[in-house]
Amino acid sequence: MAGGLASASPVHADAAHEHGVAVLRVVSEGATLMIEFVSPLDNLVGFEHAPRTDAQRTAMGAAQARLRDAAALLQLSAEAECVLQEVVLESPWLQGARDEHDRGQDHDHDVSPDHEHASAPSAAHAEMVALYHYECAAPHKLERLHTRLFDAFPRLHEVRAQSATAKGQGAATLKPATPYLYW
Repeated sequence: MAGGLASASPVHADAAHEHGVAVLRVVSEGATLMIEFVSPLDNLVGFEHAPRTDAQRTAMGAAQARLRDAAALLQLSAEAECVLQEVVLESPWLQGARDEHDRGQDHDHDVSPDHEHASAPSAAHAEMVALYHYECAAPHKLERLHTRLFDAFPRLHEVRAQSATAKGQGAATLKPATPYLYW
């Protein structure tokens, strides 16, 4: 896909910052499926400031690793034959001296001290954004998303999901007992 994930990603807009609550946006167009997950860092690591201790740096690194493991977090209709193309993480305090743009291999970007992420923190409300880009061989067979975000991040209690697909637009509130988004 020309231009990479950023050019086709759903746009995350500022929403009310609520601990325990995250946002999931699903957009499909043709064979391309984009999923955006936006969460306060508190839901993922238990704090929203720059990691200050080794334990906090470890927690941040573990959350990043979990978010990069799309197969463990997001299960799509198998019949759609969707293949993950790219994962991009955005946060003010990513571990390592680079942005996290994963395409099956690591690569570095030069990051200047004044480099700003889309999710730069305000006062004490920092977030993590995970963008997932899939290409689907049979997108018309894409009917549902089962999320395991609640298992990976126990502080998360609700995901407000929105979808825009060839089948229409929809919204749902996902909970640990009901982690499915249908369209």
